[in-house]
Amino acid sequence: MFPPGATSIIEVLKELWTPGIWVFVTALLLSLLGTPVFRWLALRWRVCDEPDQAVKIHTQPIPYLGGCAIWLSWTVSVLLYGFLSDGRLGAAEIALVAGGVVAFLTGLVDDVVDIPPKAKLLGQALAGAILFIAGIRWLAFPSLTVLGDVGLVEGSWIVFAVCLGTHFLVVIGATNATNLLDGLDGLCSGVSTMVALGFLLLATSLTAWANPKWFGDPVVYEYTGLIMIVAFALAGAAIGFLPYNFNPARIFMGDAGSVFIGYVLAAMMVMFATRFGMLKWFVGALFIFGLPIFDTGLALLRRVLNRRPVMMPDRSHLYNQLVDRLGLSVPATVGLFYGLSAVFAAAGLLVLYLPGRYASVIYVGIGAAFLVAVWRLGFLKMTPDEREAADRYLDSKGRKRPSATGLELAARSADNEGRRNET
Repeated sequence: MFPPGATSIIEVLKELWTPGIWVFVTALLLSLLGTPVFRWLALRWRVCDEPDQAVKIHTQPIPYLGGCAIWLSWTVSVLLYGFLSDGRLGAAEIALVAGGVVAFLTGLVDDVVDIPPKAKLLGQALAGAILFIAGIRWLAFPSLTVLGDVGLVEGSWIVFAVCLGTHFLVVIGATNATNLLDGLDGLCSGVSTMVALGFLLLATSLTAWANPKWFGDPVVYEYTGLIMIVAFALAGAAIGFLPYNFNPARIFMGDAGSVFIGYVLAAMMVMFATRFGMLKWFVGALFIFGLPIFDTGLALLRRVLNRRPVMMPDRSHLYNQLVDRLGLSVPATVGLFYGLSAVFAAAGLLVLYLPGRYASVIYVGIGAAFLVAVWRLGFLKMTPDEREAADRYLDSKGRKRPSATGLELAARSADNEGRRNET
């Protein structure tokens, strides 16, 4: 993980982590102190998440605006670091903070007035555009020398188009995956902390290998130092929020928090991919973020298979299934997800020790094993109660229910027959 010229791990971490530790402490304290303030404001202004007995099954209104504390803690910490370390903010720091403001406001407006999905996507795309314009761009197009001269070289319009599309796919996809993960008390903030720490370790190793004092032929990756600072700030802000969000939660982060956190994680993944041909580190970062991706993919697949709108919120996520079907408690489910997130992070860090192609094979194997497990547990099929809850949500929004398939009608008939027998 560290270059042979380093005398000890302690030496490396002391030199590379000292500024970041102060950023972490600042964000942690601001979040710990700021969350109760925003909870009080949410109660005063009646900005609360109301139960609907379909998707939101908590028994009483829970105040929002926890995301305000997370955003403010992260932003202040990053800005202070920029001013105190260099006396001014660089273009990358300005872009990160500006994009964070857009992502945060997009989520906050949705918390208050419930904007349509297209408006949320537009806000997320705008945040991604700010990064792109400032030079934080996904450029890790693989060097396909085996194909010969077919125009897939750095600077070609085909490569530019693919990189542009991938850039926005990463930003919008990761932002929504994190947003959808915010479904249980303490889940999104805890898993995001695990992901941020995984990014921190990956960036620390790359930064150490780029130090000529420890390695004679360093390869410098432009943003790894900044990734460490951003990861420290996000971990501090999320951990400071957790004591108020553990089950039973006293405050929710809302979309203001989950959309913002997703944006920050997406920005870090893009910063791992700013060198042409160096796809390996992005693949590792992508797998560190693998649990939100897997959960989102499962929910979308389940909705398609059960003929429900893809953009409709429901209880189709893996964490919902663990609670609803297996009867796990919320704390147990959240703890299990923390463990799974740590496994994904450890697997993602394999790129530090293995060639990218070998690590990718392991990643595909782990993903396939998860998918088979979910299929064998029957999580891809909706139960009659889940279908009824989903239909109630559609009714509440004035949207048309999907027509039932033959299999669904048979399942409902069998369920009704079973209930009559029980009576």
